[in-house]
Amino acid sequence: MPPSEEKIAEIDFSGSELPVEEMDVSEVDHDENKPREESSEFALKMINSVKAMNNGEMSHYEMVNSFSLADELKCLFMFIQALPHRPIVPMYPEAPFLFFKGVLLPRSFDLTEEMAHDIETFMKGKNSEYFKDLHLHDLEAYYLDAYESAVRIYNDMVKKTRLSYLSKR
Repeated sequence: MPPSEEKIAEIDFSGSELPVEEMDVSEVDHDENKPREESSEFALKMINSVKAMNNGEMSHYEMVNSFSLADELKCLFMFIQALPHRPIVPMYPEAPFLFFKGVLLPRSFDLTEEMAHDIETFMKGKNSEYFKDLHLHDLEAYYLDAYESAVRIYNDMVKKTRLSYLSKR
């Protein structure tokens, strides 16, 4: 019998006893952790795709096309809308001069407003019915968890990168 069809609970209605459920708690914890791990993997896939696009390793067309399911695209669309535009302000010249060696601006998180708009336009043009009046509550729990994780992780990475960039002089 496949695991999905195994008996999870046994109910006993003998006498005046209330129904009693017998369930192995470790099985429940294992089943709940699996979707969390998978949603974390999906969150990292979204983050790494955006970073690769910002670094010029792929175009925004390739980034969008690396996600195939409708729910994945909806989640990516919401994620792109939530990202900060140009979160690291250039403070130092990138080219060296005199004794100053120059400080390169980290490009991994340098998402411009124009690029975000281009991505949204491309996604709407490709599957316009998916993105009409899309809200967070429209996402399934798995994708909502991935979205929240991705936004939190991305913003933490931006903060650390910004602090590292600003500490270089």
